[in-house]
Amino acid sequence: MGVAPAAGAVAAKTVLENLKSPGQIIYYGCPAEETLAGKVYMARDGAFRDLDAVLAWHPGSGTGVSNYGGSSLDSLVYEFFGKTSHGASAHNGRSALDGVMLMDVAANYLREHVPENVRIHSVIRDGGDAPNVVPAYAKVWYYVRGKDREQVNKVRKRLTKCAKGAAMATETTMKWHRITAVYPRLPNDVMCETVRQNLELFGPPRASKKDKERVKELGYKGEFDGKIKKGKGSQGRGSSDEDNVSWLAPMGRFQMVCYTKGTPGHHRDMTAQAIMPYAERAVLQTAKVFAGSAIDLILDKKVLQAARAEFVKGTKEFEYDPLIPKRQKVPVDPP
Repeated sequence: MGVAPAAGAVAAKTVLENLKSPGQIIYYGCPAEETLAGKVYMARDGAFRDLDAVLAWHPGSGTGVSNYGGSSLDSLVYEFFGKTSHGASAHNGRSALDGVMLMDVAANYLREHVPENVRIHSVIRDGGDAPNVVPAYAKVWYYVRGKDREQVNKVRKRLTKCAKGAAMATETTMKWHRITAVYPRLPNDVMCETVRQNLELFGPPRASKKDKERVKELGYKGEFDGKIKKGKGSQGRGSSDEDNVSWLAPMGRFQMVCYTKGTPGHHRDMTAQAIMPYAERAVLQTAKVFAGSAIDLILDKKVLQAARAEFVKGTKEFEYDPLIPKRQKVPVDPP
């Protein structure tokens, strides 16, 4: 993902230098995209404020602009503290794991009473070491997704009440913190159209007979989507930390086909295809879209001004909140 915009940035810089045109290209290397934390912490610490506009992409099984991004999200850790004892005398202990499990039960009942687009996911990260020992410590990791920050905030508060109630019922104590949080994307039609024009100009890579044979060996039909999707996309159920950046500068974001049709996301077959020649050519096409879009924004001041005007209108009553404490350390490992 990082190679394409890096190549695009170098290409745009070269073109501007050859044209002797003023302009600045800034390439941000953003780590840990899948943890939804990298850009969140970078933004908290002052990154992206120096941009007049920002471009981003993601590989996929189709090509098109993505104007509406994903869902807002909170990544939350709930820790329960009890009292250990031997399983044969469990009445002397207070199980932290019971607290986690009771919270999960309450969260399951909560799911019926939240808006239909809300998603609540969890995994127990620590539940004790042996079945005959009452665990004094347990930890559960939750995601809460919703259409916007207001919706996520409301559900988070209700979920935390589930945790407090579980702690009270099991005579344990509980504390929680938010690891990271993301906004939904702020759409920008001008940026969307600028990127779309460059997608139409350069297009996705063409699949060769050998490309199709390679993916057939993985069990797929060997079909690559060579068309550019119409429209501007719609808000997805997933989440991305890049959407936070859309509230700091007008964003143009797109997807380029890198995988055959039917490839599941986050699957080993996606990894296998990422090192195939087709994906390598897709990276080059993506770099061209980055370069072309950046050059258009710099050389055509009216386009950039229009994108900025739309951005200012969209953020008129908005003040950026990093959503995480100022001194909270970047999460290097899973909680």
